Amino acid sequence: MSVREIRKNPFTGEVVIFSEIRQDRPDRDSSKCPLCSGSEEVPTFTKPLRISNKFPALSKDVEYKKYKKDSFYEKTSGYGCCELVVYTDMHNSKFIELLVDESMGILEAWMQATKQLGSNKNLKYILPFENYGEEVGATLLHPHGQIYAFPFIPDYMKREMKTILEYRKNHNKCMMCDYLATEQEGKDRIIYEDENIVVLIPYFAKYSYDLFIYLKRHISFLHQCTRSEMVSMLSFFPIAIKALNKLFEKEVSYSLSLHQGPINSEGSTAFHMYFKLHTPQRNKKSIKLLGAVETSTNTFINGTLPETAAAQLRKLML
Repeated sequence: MSVREIRKNPFTGEVVIFSEIRQDRPDRDSSKCPLCSGSEEVPTFTKPLRISNKFPALSKDVEYKKYKKDSFYEKTSGYGCCELVVYTDMHNSKFIELLVDESMGILEAWMQATKQLGSNKNLKYILPFENYGEEVGATLLHPHGQIYAFPFIPDYMKREMKTILEYRKNHNKCMMCDYLATEQEGKDRIIYEDENIVVLIPYFAKYSYDLFIYLKRHISFLHQCTRSEMVSMLSFFPIAIKALNKLFEKEVSYSLSLHQGPINSEGSTAFHMYFKLHTPQRNKKSIKLLGAVETSTNTFINGTLPETAAAQLRKLML
């Protein structure tokens, strides 16, 4: 029987997901697409839909249990949820080619998942995302995204949330709202802005082209957005990806992820929702490969200042 469990590092508090079923994934038959309409996984298609991942890292079919042997051995059963979101029945299309009304259905699927999975008290974080291209691990060409539901708050979000709550306690204000206001004063790192969103490459960017898409209005979850706010975001994504393609004179690989507040957790309304779009491409020929310093210490080395990258993209989005 394949093991699926979540183990805790006793020295750092970080967790690692182990899922042996992932090793059993068969090679895909290139002549058949499992996400095309009429397949076993997608019998019919009318709008963007959620389907179960056949080889999930986490599963609702296992019993949620915690185990602790002593100070060094602590783990949780591999409980959670992993889904795919099929965007369209057009196999050779791309996310950036969809009309706003078509891509609106993708956000609706993400919102539905957040509400539905959020009612499960054992789940703590919902992460909808899209990986496009081999350099970020995408294995299927058919336009699709994924949704992971974790029984814990992932380390990055946990540290981010801790800082945000401390800032609110000390200043009685939203840290992200204050950060956006400061960035808007200088505009060196802002690449796009309209009445609803501010897009920038942050002062602390890990990757050369690390785009953060912030809503101006403070909300914590996607389902709290107005239609106007969603249209702003959906209209911007293709603009940004096409600008990156122009910059590197190729179709880049990218990851697009939705960062919402934790669920079933205190203080989640303090979180300021945003999207993150990044490509590992660092110049026309090379991608950002993680070296020993980065893999050993999680300390990134970035070869391009955010101000330089922002200026390049602003020119290409005119």
